[in-house]
Amino acid sequence: MIQKLNDMVTLRGARWFGTIVVILTVLATGYFTVSALVDPGGLVPGGDGAAARTYAAYMAARNLVLAGSMLWLLAARSWRALALLLAINGLVQIADAVIGGVKHQIPQTLGPAAFAVALLLAAGLLGAARGVRW
Repeated sequence: MIQKLNDMVTLRGARWFGTIVVILTVLATGYFTVSALVDPGGLVPGGDGAAARTYAAYMAARNLVLAGSMLWLLAARSWRALALLLAINGLVQIADAVIGGVKHQIPQTLGPAAFAVALLLAAGLLGAARGVRW
């Protein structure tokens, strides 16, 4: 029987919290991705033009890769790699929140900020449980 060193064992609570954050992130990302593709003008005023549809397609491709990667790492139980991807996604959400704040859009600021906190907390918990040094 192979045993892991104590600092290499991922805590069950950290795994559960990370799993919940991944699932909520994938659901929210999926919702906004489909909404942007189906009706670009529904999310952004004047977004029915060709440029908005093209941009929505680019964002959908980005979101699909990130969400798919999170689900893959979760299924593979690659906690260390998942912690890194969650941290990267948390930083992206901080940038989105800053953009929302600069544009004085409260929902576009608070939503990403809440996800940033959850993503970075999950990354920190998974990373700390695995002995990752940030």
